[in-house]
Amino acid sequence: MTLYLDVIWLLNFLVDWMLLALTALALKRGVTKKRLAGGAFIASLYLFLLFSPAAHIAASPLFKIVYSAVIVWSTFGFKGFKPFCKAWMMFYFVSFMTGGGLIAAHAFFSTEILIINDTFATRLNGFGSPASWLFVVLGFPAVWYFSRKSIGGIETAKIRFDQIMKVRIRTRGIDLELKGFVDSGNQLKDPISSRPVMIIDMTKLKDSFPDELVQFTEKGTESITDFRSAEEYAMTLVPYRTVAGGHQFLWCLKPDLVTVFPDGEKEAFDCTRVLIGLSYSPLSSLGDYECILHPGMFQERKQSPA
Repeated sequence: MTLYLDVIWLLNFLVDWMLLALTALALKRGVTKKRLAGGAFIASLYLFLLFSPAAHIAASPLFKIVYSAVIVWSTFGFKGFKPFCKAWMMFYFVSFMTGGGLIAAHAFFSTEILIINDTFATRLNGFGSPASWLFVVLGFPAVWYFSRKSIGGIETAKIRFDQIMKVRIRTRGIDLELKGFVDSGNQLKDPISSRPVMIIDMTKLKDSFPDELVQFTEKGTESITDFRSAEEYAMTLVPYRTVAGGHQFLWCLKPDLVTVFPDGEKEAFDCTRVLIGLSYSPLSSLGDYECILHPGMFQERKQSPA
């Protein structure tokens, strides 16, 4: 087998450039093309160490750790120990994720890409087979695209779960502990009292309420003549507008107390001027929360003794 180190070096330089660009994207840190090129060049020089008399030293885990730190330092600089370690660990994460994608694509398409001494290479016949270079030309953008989407998805999920918090509800002798999602788009308020309306998922929670209340509210507002349950459970109707532009009414409870925990038990606060809307449509397709919180609940919060 004939190996052309210049061709293999170009292949590794492109891979290293992609990994450092993805790392910068994941860190949301602006990096100039000059720094990216410098970092990728330093990273690609590792190839020549693997074909030198010092190959056994270059292949050792300790040398790889130190060399990767040099790559991160040359690309992102040193702006403090914590930011540097964050960039360093993210570089490893992106490398493992992307490298796994390249290896999986190689196994799926059975191209002539080889890994020699931890380095990408091609089984060359002259300057390489058309299949191997097709993998390089098409595989890199594809893996880069899906890696970028994955990183974006992770960031979106992080933001989503940062907005999910524990909620305790006490109403008419019923105690509930739920996971609530803060929805900035929820602007529903009672037009009379101006109380914000949080919404709970009755498809999951109706077993926690009396059957009489569930049967009464599940019917909606059509053909209702007996409002005894509404008086007994201190319920009210709140009008709202649907996405299609129609007007409907939502049954709401007046709770005794709602306690929200934005950051565990440390910053709990009580909400008394709030209504609880009863929704018989699922609120989350993923099932990761049972209620939607109104942003107005956070405006006049007071510290809870919890």
